[in-house]
Amino acid sequence: EAILHGTMKALEFFGCVPKELWWDNPRTVAKTILRGRQRELNPHYQSLASHYNFEPLFFLPARGNEKPHVEGRVKWLKRNWATPVPRVSDLAEFNAYLEDRCRKDFTRTVQGKEGTIGQRFEVEKQQAMELPTQPFVPCISDGRDVDKYQTVAWEGVRYSVPRRDAFAQVVVKAYVERIEAYRQGRLIARHDRSYNTNEMVLDPLHYLATLERKPAYLDHTDVYKNWRLPAEFTALRSYLEQRHGAVPGARQFIQVLQLLASHPQQHVTEAIKRCQREGVVTAQRIIFRCGELSGGATQHPVDVAGDASASQSINDNQFGIGNHV
Repeated sequence: EAILHGTMKALEFFGCVPKELWWDNPRTVAKTILRGRQRELNPHYQSLASHYNFEPLFFLPARGNEKPHVEGRVKWLKRNWATPVPRVSDLAEFNAYLEDRCRKDFTRTVQGKEGTIGQRFEVEKQQAMELPTQPFVPCISDGRDVDKYQTVAWEGVRYSVPRRDAFAQVVVKAYVERIEAYRQGRLIARHDRSYNTNEMVLDPLHYLATLERKPAYLDHTDVYKNWRLPAEFTALRSYLEQRHGAVPGARQFIQVLQLLASHPQQHVTEAIKRCQREGVVTAQRIIFRCGELSGGATQHPVDVAGDASASQSINDNQFGIGNHV
């Protein structure tokens, strides 16, 4: 996925496609080295080459003379772009830093050459091909079975799906930064991708149906204890439990949480605030106000789990729901 994603982003950055693209025989691109320059390509890379219509070519093994400038260029990049080591908050910021350095490099003039790198590139670009109209989809997909805990596995990590999709067969699409699950062509779950083996990435919205039947999960499972919601929700639960008792109040609070399955979080939060200002704070009243704010229309975040902040990454031995669902 990283090769597919990186190549696609590079071609978009250059705004064109070279007629040839050379590699030094990584197994993720060339599955088998055959005679001469013939290779058995990874089928995903073959799809990439077909989409962009470039010719995939490879250096001969142990022939350093075919790529004399590569190692020197890598050392130059390390010395000038990574010394000292850049300090960034996440991968997105690091990629933005690298892209900025690339763009600034267009204005540099290489010793012994005429014109800047950008000016020389514009000349070479005239020999390249145009980008295809349709973008490439840089993912790897495969069929998977959903288990009884509403999770589907991908490379040692389990990702949650809605309750109604338990035991179903789904298609998982793995991108560099996210995982998507589809059932019969319909997107049912989306999560930020994790590369930590044995981790479980869970969306609390996927377990709301179970929460209605077993409200004790609200306090005794990590998927809900670690759920970060606005302060209005915490205050609402305290109010409902003080007014109606611990169990009845918790059940009313769960009814409000279930609104998040079909309404944007900001609408539910605003509905709570309006009811507090009106002095009538009940689950039914909040449901009514939320419907007004949404204009009768509903979204389906349970299906797509698009809000990354709703997903929780939990180690396997910390997952509390699995013993009870």
